[in-house]
Amino acid sequence: AALCRFCIRFIVRAFERHNPSSSISTMAAFLAPAPTRLNANASTSARLPSRSSSLRVVAMAEKRSRSSVAEVAQFQRSPADCGSTEVQIALLSSRVINLTAHLKANKKDYDSQRGLLKVLGQRKRLLGYLRKSDPAKFESMVADLKIRIK
Repeated sequence: AALCRFCIRFIVRAFERHNPSSSISTMAAFLAPAPTRLNANASTSARLPSRSSSLRVVAMAEKRSRSSVAEVAQFQRSPADCGSTEVQIALLSSRVINLTAHLKANKKDYDSQRGLLKVLGQRKRLLGYLRKSDPAKFESMVADLKIRIK
């Protein structure tokens, strides 16, 4: 049975409290049902259970700021959607805002400036794809996220 995102987040936090030096892969092995659990004799290249990808998604979501997660929720097609074009554009837009604020305070941070340009290019490519595939959704996203288009 699939676990909801909040259940997984709760389990991840509880596991981290009891095992602070562990990694996602050991957590996935711990949460796996008994037949698929990795044992000491198993090779490290053994396939982890399908829940491990969910744990990675939750771990990445924990790194994101709460505001960006709230912004993304508005563009999700379903509660489990974390990779559609709309969601990616929303995440990139929040990164653009954060990087812009950082660069206003640190004018000579050229590495972050390059990162901002890469993020802007990726967002531009995704917006071009969205414009071709779903023009109505493109217009609503540009209006909602207040993106300037040339």
